Amino acid sequence: MNSVKCLREGGVRFSVSGKSFFFTVLISNVGGAGDVRSVKIKGTESGWLDMGRNWGQIWHINLDLTGQPVSFELTSSDGTTMTNFNVVPKDWEFGKTYTGKQFLL
Repeated sequence: MNSVKCLREGGVRFSVSGKSFFFTVLISNVGGAGDVRSVKIKGTESGWLDMGRNWGQIWHINLDLTGQPVSFELTSSDGTTMTNFNVVPKDWEFGKTYTGKQFLL
């Protein structure tokens, strides 16, 4: 029996939601191990901050990021860390999905 390797195409996807006082993101299309162990977030007015896991691959933080480009640092269960710089542009909107161009660390 031959096995077929599945390849994911495109970058990691970040679907954002929340309100002005909190930010929630659903992370998908991660590749590699596929499961995210930790997430850090950074706006232009903050350093790297840990996000909490809400449920599954939904992560949240009580922070107003309105008008700031947003970067993410993901660490998967196999220890791989990938950073997505300014993946969410400064004019982002709740309810939209943004695709990252990740850098492995």
